[in-house]
Amino acid sequence: MFSGIIRETGVINSRGRNFIKVAMTVNGVKTGDSIAVNGVCLTAAEIKRNEVKFDVSDRTMTLSNLSDALKVNIERALKPSDDISGHFVTGHVDGVALLVKIEKTSGFAKYYFRVPEELLKYVAVRGAVSLNGVALTVENVKGNVFSVNVIPETLRRTNFAGMKKGGRVNFEADIFARYVVNYFEMKNTGVGLTKEKLEKWL
Repeated sequence: MFSGIIRETGVINSRGRNFIKVAMTVNGVKTGDSIAVNGVCLTAAEIKRNEVKFDVSDRTMTLSNLSDALKVNIERALKPSDDISGHFVTGHVDGVALLVKIEKTSGFAKYYFRVPEELLKYVAVRGAVSLNGVALTVENVKGNVFSVNVIPETLRRTNFAGMKKGGRVNFEADIFARYVVNYFEMKNTGVGLTKEKLEKWL
C-alpha cells in the first residue's frame, strides 16, 4: 500500500519484454521489497549499485506506461508507523490517461486528462485519483476529460513538470470509488452477495 506522496524520482535505464531497470536511490532497498514505479506496484528483483531491476508482467506492460516512460516517480511501500498524507494507493493501475492540455499560473499547473469511457465512472469532482502514482484531487469533469491542480512542491518532486501534451500517465481509481461502483453494478445485475441470498443460505 502507498500514499501517493512522491519524494523521489528515478530513470528507466533499460527495459525488456518483462523487466525494467531503474536508476534510483537504493539505500535500504532489499530484494523482495514492494516499490511503486510511476504508480505501479513492482517487486525489487535485483539490486546493483544505484539500479534496481523489476520484473513486469505482460498485462502490466499493456495497462501502464512503463513500456515508454523515462523519468518515473518512486514511492516505497508504507510501513505501519508512516503518516498517510495523501490517500491510499494500491499500485494496481486501471489503465492510462492522455494529457490533453496544460495551464500554468504563478508556479501552479492545471492538467487536463482524457480517460477511456470504461474508467470515467471512477472519476468525480473532489474525488481522489492517482496519476503516475501521485495522489491528486479531481477539480472538474467535462465529458471524458477531467482536470487536476498540481502545486509547486509536487511539480518539483515528481515527473509532472516535464509532461507534455499527448503524454500518457498511469491512472488508478480511488479504492473506495472502485468498491462503491462495483457494489452498485453487482446490485443492479443481481450478481454477488445480497441480503436476500444471505438469508436464503442461513
